[in-house]
Amino acid sequence: MAGPSHPDHLAVGEATTCAIYPDARNEFAFPELSVEGLKPWVVREVWYQQGPSPDHAVDVTDVFDIKVAALRAHASQINHIDLAGVLRQRLTQSALAAGLPEGRLAETFTVLRTE
Repeated sequence: MAGPSHPDHLAVGEATTCAIYPDARNEFAFPELSVEGLKPWVVREVWYQQGPSPDHAVDVTDVFDIKVAALRAHASQINHIDLAGVLRQRLTQSALAAGLPEGRLAETFTVLRTE
């Protein structure tokens, strides 16, 4: 179910990944922070939505309507599709693949553990 993403989404994902690994834990990357008494921070997990082999599912059935409403705020990007229908189909498939009971909806993630 993973596929190409919007270039802006890819850029944000790459920038986020670069910000948290490996530099966030490298005391030499930002020496000015240690001068201020700040210690390196270790981000232990990064959750990427879907991915080629998602290994974690979150049941979103109870917040599906909120999710659809939030996505509808991006009218220029989604007005041409049946948003609720497309999402319901995708999230149903994700839930079934993750072993959730029939009728449930799930977002899936590939979790990268950095430790």
